Amino acid sequence: MTAQEFEKIYQEHARKLFRICLVFVKNEEIAAEMVQDIFCSMWERRNTLTIEGKLENYLYRCAKHQYYNFYRNTKTEERHREEYAKSQQKEENTTEDIILFTQTTDRIDQLVERMPDKRREVYKLSRQKGFTNKEIAQHLLISEKTVKNHLTKSLAYLKVNLKGYG
Repeated sequence: MTAQEFEKIYQEHARKLFRICLVFVKNEEIAAEMVQDIFCSMWERRNTLTIEGKLENYLYRCAKHQYYNFYRNTKTEERHREEYAKSQQKEENTTEDIILFTQTTDRIDQLVERMPDKRREVYKLSRQKGFTNKEIAQHLLISEKTVKNHLTKSLAYLKVNLKGYG
């Protein structure tokens, strides 16, 4: 396709193609961009482009493909905006969660310090250091049943004193 042939096609079909694109997208700027993209693509592929059938039908199909690409990109962009908004909201919630977690942890630490010595020690070995009941029993030279009792009482104590907190 020569430059003169291309110019003739552009002069004959650009306005009609613009109106078709405008019907699809209902936005003049976007419709003009779509027409420009169609003709740029035709010019770039001018040496290999083969149009079978009527040129008007080919241009209409190009307009439809441009619209589909526009629609797909718009939906993708909307989805990204929604995901970004959700992530921002999660970050805000995360800050609140961190503050609540810190306050709750401080409250638990205060309550643990009020426990009787042996119970406090069993609780800390279990929950803070990750010892098993058997390891705690061996470390403190007490029975596993006594370890279980201390843990049961300490957890009940915390549950009662944390009720309604946070």
